[in-house]
Amino acid sequence: MDLLPTKSFEFSSRDYWEAFFKLRGSNSFEWYGEYEELSSHLHKYMKSQESILIVGCGNSKLSANLYDVGYRHITNIDISSTVIKQMKNLHCEDRPQMVFEEMDALQMTYDDQTFHVVFDKGTLDALMVDDKEETKERVEQYFSEIDRVLRFGGRYIVVSLLQQHILEFVLSKFMEKGWMIRVCRCFDAEDKSFKEQGVKPLPVFIVVLTKFKKLPNVKPIIEFSNTPDVLAARVDDPKKIVHLVLDAQQMAIVCAGLQRSSSAGREIIFEVGKGEIASARYTIYIVDKINTIPKFSGTAVRTYAAFIVPQGRETEWAFGCPEGRQYLVNEAKVDRLAVITLNRGHDFKNMEQVKDELSSIVSDFAPIGLKQGRILFLSMGGDVGQRKEICEGDSPISGKYVVEEVQVDGKYLRRLYFLSAKNIIQSEAKIRIVKTRRGHERTIIDTTSLCCTHHSYMCMGAIAAKKMSQILVIGLGGGSLCSYLRKALPKSVITAVELDPEMKDVAVKYFGLVEDKQLLIYIKDGLEFMKEISDEGTTKYDVVMFDVDNKDIITGLSCPPPSFLEMETLKTVHSILNPDGVFILNLVTRDLKLSFDIRKRLIDIFSTIGSFKLDDDLNEIIYCYPTSTDFSKTITEGSSKFKEIIRQKKLEPVDCIEVTKLMGLLKVDVEKDYTLKAD
Repeated sequence: MDLLPTKSFEFSSRDYWEAFFKLRGSNSFEWYGEYEELSSHLHKYMKSQESILIVGCGNSKLSANLYDVGYRHITNIDISSTVIKQMKNLHCEDRPQMVFEEMDALQMTYDDQTFHVVFDKGTLDALMVDDKEETKERVEQYFSEIDRVLRFGGRYIVVSLLQQHILEFVLSKFMEKGWMIRVCRCFDAEDKSFKEQGVKPLPVFIVVLTKFKKLPNVKPIIEFSNTPDVLAARVDDPKKIVHLVLDAQQMAIVCAGLQRSSSAGREIIFEVGKGEIASARYTIYIVDKINTIPKFSGTAVRTYAAFIVPQGRETEWAFGCPEGRQYLVNEAKVDRLAVITLNRGHDFKNMEQVKDELSSIVSDFAPIGLKQGRILFLSMGGDVGQRKEICEGDSPISGKYVVEEVQVDGKYLRRLYFLSAKNIIQSEAKIRIVKTRRGHERTIIDTTSLCCTHHSYMCMGAIAAKKMSQILVIGLGGGSLCSYLRKALPKSVITAVELDPEMKDVAVKYFGLVEDKQLLIYIKDGLEFMKEISDEGTTKYDVVMFDVDNKDIITGLSCPPPSFLEMETLKTVHSILNPDGVFILNLVTRDLKLSFDIRKRLIDIFSTIGSFKLDDDLNEIIYCYPTSTDFSKTITEGSSKFKEIIRQKKLEPVDCIEVTKLMGLLKVDVEKDYTLKAD
């Protein structure tokens, strides 16, 4: 007979356990860790003078270990007469006060309120092998017996793998009873299993259920602790505990798979924390080098490192997109790289604190064959960076957003993020901190610089236009693009259209936006605004810009929303442009086929389109001209004009004024003789 059952229901069978212990003999069998691994939890919830009942004791050494450190009132029961006989013979001389009795935990013969503690290590898992009605009835009878023999203020302590059906049933039944519920992760038991087996085990949990009298209209207390030495956190919704436990289990399964093999170029993403319920503290991207060996040998030493991204730099190309992270793993010259970003809403003191918190987590992702202590932590500059929250809000249109300040390469930047796309910068401005005459610090928004590279290419397209007296910008965000255009082109009238009124307030209050006769702001749907202008037929624009984010990320487009790229919309744009004007589109998508389809649509409406795909960004800036245009010549002249404006207005230089760089990124599509290729 194999010691492990072939079917899960055998765990609850008396015959299975009789045969198991006869075959196993006197050797102890520990399912979920031994006394040493569980002791930190047990001593917290069991007092040596209390009466303790251990249900389903088997031939575990745990009760003997408790006895030897001073626990004298221990009763052990098991359904197997074989194991009870073995245990009596084993302990009768050295531990005479310890009691062993053959008994069914569903029909105990003890008086009501006999015990202070009922301890269950794996018995519940053995009883509740599925969620069938007959199984639930048996487990409910088991819980009723525990309730009956346990005193008020006593604890029912369960060591379990907490499969979802078990956890949900425990939460449901003991919340009904009004008991306090605390779920703790037992890392010591997992660590021992990992050392013995070399593979990430399933998480082991200890559930402490404290018996209280049920009070009307009083919600039971539910707590969760996912980290050693950290106080359990109060949870308002039991579903959160279910999700946290499921996340831990799924992570363990994926880790075990990653230890044995490569992810073959796919990224595995985890959000992990230090016991926090509300939000994850870190995001970890597991990146395997493409073309690496698909299976990790048990003897080969694979190379592995962890890269900690300083706060404020997570949006950069090398860290913020799969292509960049694949580049990073190649630069690090390792087979596997864990790229770690530090999530907003948490405090990080220094790099050493972060490494200490992450060391055990990062080890879980190491391939088999990596020698202990060989995981190397990499970073930039050795500090965790700075992130300071300036404001947060929740707009009915844009959702939750945050304005924060970061320090990158010695520069202070203020950024607007929508939390639905937390690593995409919606708007960015450089700030300067100056001292007043009275010695107070004051923050000044620098509107003479452009932090977002794609904005500089959009500005160049506007400056390259034959005329630029009327500029229409659809999408305001934090207003950085409009503020810069206002500074660079003082003779132009800039009309900005923004759907979300809250974004206008953010732009004015936090990004230095100034509304006046030169900069007109309309709070309106951009599509409706353009349709009205087209229907009126009285206003034509020299430049139309789309810089609109897409709230629906499942469409494959980050910018703009699909409705802005429909044929009718593009025809409307064409109709409100002057014949020698330009339509400038900020397109952000990873879908090459979608990008190809959009370009095909554009070439059906506009005579010439040209574009720049930015090296270190997902943005592609597309310029569309109603009439046939020599794009290379136009954009080269625009670059020179932009360079002169920067000199005259004392603006901060930008990359796109360098002609040699421009020509390397240039792509031109001409109306009739252009054959589209999806490459």
